[in-house]
Amino acid sequence: MAKPTFDENGDTFNYFVMTMLAMVLIPATYVTLFKKTAVVARKHSCPCDACKRKASRAVAPRKSSGVGKKTIGILLGWALFAFVSYQVYITPSPEVNKWNPFDVLGIADDATPKQIKSAYRGLSRIWHPDKVKMEMHDEAGAKMAEINKAYETLTDDATRENWEKYGHPDGSRNSMTMSIALPSWLVEAHNNLWVLSAYGIVCGLMLPYFIGKWWYRSGDFTKDQIRTKSMGVFFKQLKEMTKIKEIVEIISLADEFKEDIMSRPSDEAELEKLGALVNTALENKNGEKFEYSKKTTSLPALKALTLLYAHTLNVPVEDKGLAQDQVDIAAKTLHLIHGMIQITFARQWLKVSLDLMDMSQILVQGLYFYDSPLLQLPYVDADAVKAMKSKKHIKSIGEYLDMDREDRMALLKQNITNDQADQIATVAKQYPQLRVLKAFFRVAGDNVITPGSLCTFILKVRAVSPGEEEDADEETSAKDEVDALFEGDVDSEEDEDGNIKPKKESKLIAPAIHAPYFPGEKKPYWWVVLGDQKNDRIVVSPTKVTDITSEPKTIRIQFQSPPRPGEYSFNMFIKSDSILGADILQEMTLTVVDVSQLPSEPEIDDNISEPDEDSIAGQMALLKEQGLAAAAIGGGGNKNAPAAGGKGKAKAPETDSDSDSD
Repeated sequence: MAKPTFDENGDTFNYFVMTMLAMVLIPATYVTLFKKTAVVARKHSCPCDACKRKASRAVAPRKSSGVGKKTIGILLGWALFAFVSYQVYITPSPEVNKWNPFDVLGIADDATPKQIKSAYRGLSRIWHPDKVKMEMHDEAGAKMAEINKAYETLTDDATRENWEKYGHPDGSRNSMTMSIALPSWLVEAHNNLWVLSAYGIVCGLMLPYFIGKWWYRSGDFTKDQIRTKSMGVFFKQLKEMTKIKEIVEIISLADEFKEDIMSRPSDEAELEKLGALVNTALENKNGEKFEYSKKTTSLPALKALTLLYAHTLNVPVEDKGLAQDQVDIAAKTLHLIHGMIQITFARQWLKVSLDLMDMSQILVQGLYFYDSPLLQLPYVDADAVKAMKSKKHIKSIGEYLDMDREDRMALLKQNITNDQADQIATVAKQYPQLRVLKAFFRVAGDNVITPGSLCTFILKVRAVSPGEEEDADEETSAKDEVDALFEGDVDSEEDEDGNIKPKKESKLIAPAIHAPYFPGEKKPYWWVVLGDQKNDRIVVSPTKVTDITSEPKTIRIQFQSPPRPGEYSFNMFIKSDSILGADILQEMTLTVVDVSQLPSEPEIDDNISEPDEDSIAGQMALLKEQGLAAAAIGGGGNKNAPAAGGKGKAKAPETDSDSDSD
């Protein structure tokens, strides 16, 4: 077995190190540099002043409290990469020498046989072992063997043909030397202790440590990347009668604020000042007081609670550290609300689920509990909202846009300029409203819904701009709804097996919602909930719907119908996660009839026409009939039956009476 060779100069080993470093450093550097700044590079299209201030805050670089361990590791990695690259640059590339007999003899490639012979004799006189000193005897022997090989190659026709064809006189191709991409000092005897120690530290200690750390860390989070401790707190604290204001206190107990939000020595004093401002704003708003409860005693919980109230009350945060914490807390809170909604959905609590959805809305829009949807518009304050309600009974953004421009400006007590009035109208059109085109129940293949059947709730909606006039043609009338219920879903078609499959809808993407007080862009989505308000229960598992645009979108929710016949009343809720005043509440009735009321199945006509006698099928049928007749009369052994393949009618078999007459 050939002894393995190693990289003596370190050429291939350096390339190996460079490749491994690049595989780790390039993605790590990209994530570190561009992941957090990918959102802030966008261009804002909203002309309102609040969005302009948000864009300026996003473009401003975030001050870091120091260089993290990850950044230091990346810098050291690039330094090592640069050092190895320099070593590769200064190390000469190994030369690949091709054996050439002309070079061995020191003659030109077009030398004549006479010149070849003359060169051979001259070199023989110099390098023959008998012509050199004793100490050069070995070197001369090797040199003379090379000279003889070159001479034989150039003078023997077969050997020269092999060399010209394969590059080697014996007919084999030039051999290539392969070596292991490791420096030879790694396998030298005096370095064995150090190499084995390094191997043991890396593979025996570091690798199990990092794998174990990753494994235990993965158990700390749910599949939605919410800490399991936080979900445990939510599971214990959320009750069926939890009020919407208590939800904020429960959220502030999340473990994310303890582990992911930085604490500073100055936070306690700054939070005390901010709490006083929040209390003043709350008293001016509705006479309430901002107080901490027994639950929120830790500093992370106090910080989260105070900054969330400041966010919903639009209280400015002067401290730069707390201002950045507020941005992070707002983004994390929206994610935590979704985790809480999963718990209330699983427990089928309707009211708490709806309150959590309302909490998501006010968090995105930066408004307080039960604020008017009109406050989402710029330059509209509480006094303007009161004037709209008292004078014009305006409660929604759509009703506001239905007014004339002069009436709008008259209701706003501030000195509104024409440019500002245009801004309000432009922003108002950025809040989409949903319009229900269809909403009904059906069972595939049946005209009625029976107990325990697989029922489908079909909802067709589209988004419209506030103030957009309704089109009578697109609204489904009561008669059309009944026809759709009995004829099937008009937005569906059947496949080859007769199963209903939805038609392909346009894949338009809904634009980001107008949210000047929420960090980053926010894509809106909607919850569709079928519930029973009287019993405070969710009847059908809610469905999350995204990308509702101006094009009609059909939503299908399957569930099992009730086990007994009767009429069941439901409340259909369509709740936005980002917009106030865009929710829909509609009464739905599900009629379940007894199985006996199903229409009878049509009889299947299984009569098959007789085949022609002249066809193969006709002949086979005739033979079959004859065989059955023979079996019935004589046990299948009648000698008068025609041979197989015979054409025409068979002769009737003789009876006993005929035999007697003969």
